[in-house]
Amino acid sequence: MKAATIYERKGKLYVHSSSKTTTGVWVINPPALAVEKEDTGEVGRAVRECLAASREGVSHPKSFTNLFDPVLNLAGVKSFATFVKSAKCVEVETSDDGAVTLIPTRNEGVDDGFVPLSSGTEAALGSNEALGSAAIAALAMAE
Repeated sequence: MKAATIYERKGKLYVHSSSKTTTGVWVINPPALAVEKEDTGEVGRAVRECLAASREGVSHPKSFTNLFDPVLNLAGVKSFATFVKSAKCVEVETSDDGAVTLIPTRNEGVDDGFVPLSSGTEAALGSNEALGSAAIAALAMAE
């Protein structure tokens, strides 16, 4: 499986790749990208790029400090607590068959993070425009 995450904060989208460590924990990894919500083709391209960078079996980090810094830097904020206050989130998963699952979440704050609202909606990996539109629709369902 490959994974990525999309955050919406103050009208801008932030997308990052996630990889599974040797101990089974999912962690953020490059790239982290900022895109305009209105540019659905670019949103789809960013999601596709982040999914392509996702791996399984990466080294488990010695420290989880600063892992989210690339997204914070793109958003121009200093802490996850500040970022999460006004963020919505969609988790993205894909398997070898090319189907993409977009999972809207509910923002439970800095302590509890983002909780999945449903099992997600399916989308095809198809065109960047279609994938971007599906991602934006999933963000509209996030709380």
